[in-house]
Amino acid sequence: MFYVIKPYIDIMKEKVLPFLIALICTVQLQAQDLINTQTLVESNFGQIYAFDRSDKTIQGTPYLLDDFSPARVSADSDKIYNLRYNAVTDQMEVQSEKNTIQAINKNIDGVTITFLKDDKTYESINYINDKGLAERGYFIHLSSTSAKINLLIKEAKKFIERKPAKSSYQVTKPAQFKRLDDIYYIIIKNKTAQLLPSKKKDLLRLFPEHSKAIEAFIKSNKIKTSKQDDLITLVNYINTL
Repeated sequence: MFYVIKPYIDIMKEKVLPFLIALICTVQLQAQDLINTQTLVESNFGQIYAFDRSDKTIQGTPYLLDDFSPARVSADSDKIYNLRYNAVTDQMEVQSEKNTIQAINKNIDGVTITFLKDDKTYESINYINDKGLAERGYFIHLSSTSAKINLLIKEAKKFIERKPAKSSYQVTKPAQFKRLDDIYYIIIKNKTAQLLPSKKKDLLRLFPEHSKAIEAFIKSNKIKTSKQDDLITLVNYINTL
């Protein structure tokens, strides 16, 4: 009985070479994904609108300020961008030189956006929303970013659909963009931002090792968790513990 042994080079062509090609392609795709993720301005940011953008009867707009304003982006601080914050889609929209609408890539960590007119600064941060879902969105820091505990505030608007009149005694309510109350979030030890509890007992549970000291501070300083200045004072105190 005779056995035919393939030359070594043929084995390389049939098995090793295809594997190397696949490996190279995978590395190239991963590199491309990284490049895409790190692109500062996105031309096509895949917005899905829950409303008809051509409907002129809608009251209000999704923006905190309708006009684009000059701003600096920390990742490209030498350039002045024209930006506006879409508080419904949670995107920083960019007005390009060709008047097309683009967006700052909010998936890049550590990028801050500062509007020059009022020195208002936003940062995109991972957070858990009120439904317990992980998201990424823009926040304003109310405490030092270098502190171990950060107090944040989130601005938002909501689209409310048109409500037809149910009878001749009622008036049809047009669709509108409603400004929501600002929501406070907290970051503990550089982790994901979470909702700041409005009740004192729930807030104390976040800091079990210092709960007694914090409770005493709240009582002696008459801290109200519904007031922003009081919350800033409280978080600044907690950062000293």
